[in-house]
Formats: sequence, structure tokens, C-alpha cells
Amino acid sequence: MSQQKMKVRVVKAEAPSTTSKQIYDDPFKGLYDGEILPPPYNLNELKQIGEYSTIIQQCIEAYRVNILGFGFTPNYLFDYNAEATPDEMRKQADLEWTRLEEFVRFLNYDEEAETIIGHAIEDREKMGNGYIEVLRDSLNRPCGIEYMDGQYVRITKKSVPEEVSQKILENGMLKEIKRWRTFRKFVQVINGEKRWFKEYGDPRVMNLLTGKYDESTPEHLQATEVIHFKIGSGTYGIPRWIGNIVNLYGARKAEELNYMYFKQGRHVPAAITVENGMLSEASYQQLQEYMNGIEGVENAHKFLLLEAEGIETTSDTGEEKPAAVKVQIKSLAEILQNDALFLEYDQKSRDKIRSSFRLTPIYTGESQDYNKATADTARKVTEEQVFRPERKAITGRLNTLFLPDLNIFYIQLTLKGPNFSDPIETAKALYPLITAGSVAPNDLRDLAGELLGKSLEEFPEEYNLPFQMILNSNRIQQSQLPIALQKAERNSDLINILKDLRDVIEELKA
Repeated sequence: MSQQKMKVRVVKAEAPSTTSKQIYDDPFKGLYDGEILPPPYNLNELKQIGEYSTIIQQCIEAYRVNILGFGFTPNYLFDYNAEATPDEMRKQADLEWTRLEEFVRFLNYDEEAETIIGHAIEDREKMGNGYIEVLRDSLNRPCGIEYMDGQYVRITKKSVPEEVSQKILENGMLKEIKRWRTFRKFVQVINGEKRWFKEYGDPRVMNLLTGKYDESTPEHLQATEVIHFKIGSGTYGIPRWIGNIVNLYGARKAEELNYMYFKQGRHVPAAITVENGMLSEASYQQLQEYMNGIEGVENAHKFLLLEAEGIETTSDTGEEKPAAVKVQIKSLAEILQNDALFLEYDQKSRDKIRSSFRLTPIYTGESQDYNKATADTARKVTEEQVFRPERKAITGRLNTLFLPDLNIFYIQLTLKGPNFSDPIETAKALYPLITAGSVAPNDLRDLAGELLGKSLEEFPEEYNLPFQMILNSNRIQQSQLPIALQKAERNSDLINILKDLRDVIEELKA
């Protein structure tokens, strides 16, 4: 008995792939000689990752805006208005305040300091590493910063310990101490050109072309300094979202699949079965052309015509005739994953990546389910747990590095944050305190200035008394006025005698 044979052909559209064909070439390939350390991940790919994700860039932008968007401001390190504060300390603090304001204002002549540091923070959130270059003036004081693209920077091993000087305040007195510290070098390669940099605070002179410490290096070839912002305690920082990189690429593939579905949405996956026959070679070629031409709206209403050749069979009488051919097209769409599954997968991926940044949806523009109470709570919690500690970490590092070199010890640099208070609600809460005489006018000047939209100066100290105290004092004076008048009437004779005595003295003098 002869066995029946079945032939199967798979016909599919030859669609172009949307996967990136870029080659992320490492410019440091061949330079990792033991001194220069390789990063744990491809920094070029991490740098571009925001272009392939629908959520990472929003999270990074939320970090940059909420950490640096409110600007730098100086702040006193002591109670300026305390009675025990010496006037000499106040004068010195005022000078340092002005010096620090000017330092921040002119850190970069083309951009604000917040913008330059913001670029480094964006790199830190994308690659785990951000860098700024620090320039010094002729007095060896820091005077400017420039942004460095982190994808072109690599780090070396630590050097041998070097003795450095450190200025500190001890019991209010300026003191200089010596300590041992290790430093790293930084190397940058762009278009085949290599430049070396030293870590901020390294007192040695380095040649920017060779990376060697050489005191005889000309001034125009001396390496500048770098401040490294990173996530984690390793040599290189690690992006906080790196554990969700599979979700990121999976969401990207889901988006590409949906894109191809809508681009070629006319086609329904189907199985074509032919009984007692076979497709002719011409029909097969036309079917392949049909599949390749399904793209575009202009092909949305084409019809498919299949021609099949019947298999020759021999009847009982010995006559050969083709068998009846039956062609069926069965849809396979019901076994495919529906679009809702991809939407759920994409939403879960967004939630996981946003969670790695510890952000609530309101910071990425997904606030449909929020009301005023829940929005305020989400903002306050995120401010307290995420943004405020980040501001403190950044300013703490800048203060530790910059202020001793600027001889600033009574003022520190801080980053301002949002104001969550409602002036109207605050005024309502202060009303019982005002009526009880517990608040002085100067205590309310800032609130009044906020309501009026302008800055208000404080009243002199003689007028800075609670309203109830002033009112009571006026009442006492008014009650004592008649008594004073009565006393004056009783002593009128004495007053007249004194006036006559004055006239006599003036006549004697004349």
C-alpha cells in the first residue's frame, strides 16, 4: 500500500526589520592595558538607551528638574540672628555669602551652573557615571566648570597615596592639616585623540597628552581636574534601572510588533489547505507576491485568487481524470496573542522601570487617577525620600571640594526645593496665634511677601512687637493720661515760680 505524501510550504511577508543595526564600537578597544579599567557595561549603548524606551527619559528628566531646577542658594552654617553671634563672624559670613553667590553665577559663562551639572546628572542616570571638568584661575582657585560626555571617559586604577593639605575650622579657628589621599586619572578618547585628566584635589602637575606627572610640563599642556558623579561605590557607577533592561528591550519589541501589525494590519494569519490537488508553481509565486505586497493602505482591498491542479486518478474503467480539488482558507487569528496582552506587558514594564527610580506616576505625566490630596501626598513622599537626599548628596560633594579652596567656612551651598505650603491655609492656621499675641510682625513678613508676590523688609526692632502688646500698652498710656494731667494742675504754682526765676536769671545775664 502506497503512503500518501503531504507537502507543506510556509509563505510569509518579507518585512524589513526595525531593530537597530548600529555597531557600538568602544573607542578604548585595545587600550585596556591594566591601568585603564574597562566599564562593566557598554557605555555607548547605555547613553542611547533613552531613545529606545518610552519611560526612562521621562524619569531622568524628572530627576534633573526636581533636583536642580529650583537653583542654588547660599545658606548660613550658624544662627546669624542669635545674640551670642559675634559681629566679626557676621561680617565674615556676609563677605563669604557674596563670594559664593558670584562663584556660582560665573561658574560657566555660556550656561547656568545648574544646566552644566544637570547634563552630568543625566549621564549619571543613563550610564551610572557623570563628569564635569573643573578649571582654576591664576590663584589656583576653582573658577569654572565644563560638561564632559561620559561615554568617552574611562577611569584608571588608584595611584599611590599622596600627602595633601586640608583647611578646617577647629573651635572657630582656621587650621591647616596634612592627610594622605589616593587619586585616580581619567582619560578621554574622541576621534582617536586621547586626553588625560586628574581627579579634583590632586596637587600634582600632569601632562594632558601622556598622563604622566611631570612638574616641568608647560602650563598649556597641564591637565585639568574632573569631578565624578556616580551611582554606587564601585570604580564605575551602575545605572539604577539596569535590573530592568530585559523589560526595556521586551517593551521595545512589543512596540515594534504592534507597529508592524498596524503597518500590515490587512493581513490575517491563515492556513491554506488543498485537498486532492496541489498549487501550481505560478500560483505559489503569486501568493508570495501577494504576501509581499500587503503593506500600505493602497493594497487594503485586494482579492486573492488561488489556482490548484487536481491530481490525476485512474477509475475502474481505466480512464484517467483529475480528482475534485478542494481549497480551504482557515483563519489562525484566534490563536494569536491579542493586543491587550501587549498593553498589559508594556504597562508592567513602565511600572517596573519607574519603580527603579522610586518615582510616582505623577512625575512622568501619568496622573489620571490623582486628586489634590493624593497628588500632594505623592509629591511630598517623593520629595522626602528621593529628591531631598539627592540634593543633599550633590551639594555635600560640591561643598566638600569647593569651599575650602575658596576659603569659605561660614556659608554652604544648598539646592532649593519646592514649597508645598498653601499660604491661605497657613494664614488660617496663624489667626489664633495672632489674636493671642504670640506672633510678632516680622514673623509674618515672608508670608505676606509670598501672598503679595514681592519681597518685604523687616520692621525695626522697636516696632517688632506682637499686636496685642502694642494695644495693651496704648490702653495703659491712655488710662494714665488723666492722672498726669491732674498732677500737672496741682504743681502749676511751682511751675510759675520756676518760670519767674528763669526770667530773673536772664535779666542778670543781660
